[in-house]
Amino acid sequence: MSALGLEGRGVIVVGAGGGGIGTAIARMLAVEGALVTAVDRDAAALDQAERAIRDAGGRCFPQLADAGDADRAREIVAAAAEQEAALHGLVNVVGGLPPDCWQPLLEYSEETLDALLDSNLKVALHTSRAFARQLKEQGSGGSIVQIATIAALQAMPFGAGYAASKAALLSLSRTMALEWGPLGIRVNAVSPGTIQVPDNVTSGETEQDRVVIPMGRRGFPEDIAGAVLFLLSDLARWLTGQMLAVDGGACIRPGYLDETGLPLFVRDAALRERLLGG
Repeated sequence: MSALGLEGRGVIVVGAGGGGIGTAIARMLAVEGALVTAVDRDAAALDQAERAIRDAGGRCFPQLADAGDADRAREIVAAAAEQEAALHGLVNVVGGLPPDCWQPLLEYSEETLDALLDSNLKVALHTSRAFARQLKEQGSGGSIVQIATIAALQAMPFGAGYAASKAALLSLSRTMALEWGPLGIRVNAVSPGTIQVPDNVTSGETEQDRVVIPMGRRGFPEDIAGAVLFLLSDLARWLTGQMLAVDGGACIRPGYLDETGLPLFVRDAALRERLLGG
């Protein structure tokens, strides 16, 4: 038996399609024996997720739905609760980086900001509240994991709406953890760094990745999925209200380092050579 303790438990993954982070989470949950309620608003993406789950030998309850509506979110959770596995977990893999989110702050449109708040914040709010109400009715605890971004932890020039909406999700998650802790519901967040997924603007690793990421590479969806499964599992049973940056160390790299990894103010040639092992 796995130490994760997810076998036979029901987990909802909102945003399970697309072959990226959501699909990797759903597939790894299936491998651990969880019954996955895979939710996506795109039929082709949902079919892809369902195939990935079944190919892994897992069980899947697919739901084609847009969880941005509060009533629809309640229906999603209610349907998942009717499945044979007791409902235990919720993962919100929602939002993203639409092309029009890149705007100077002085020109940032209200329409773009509203759309980002809807996809990055409100979906998670609606599904999390519906899930918490269901667990309260069941009289059982559970775990919620929100997928944020390391952009929520720092300034993001020309992407203020995206960063701000994800930062709001982190704040909301901590409040959920505080209010719902007495119900036995844990709420945590994972903030991915640069991940190689099918819809990335650029494909493959770049020299910049190797410079700014201490571990020297982009992450893969499975890197995020592993962290999510840990937070859903019994191994994290006393862990709530936390944010886990899964970014290969990108967040801890100071901005004053040059391309070699040395501080910009270390200019003495002999010292630089010695420090770099020359």
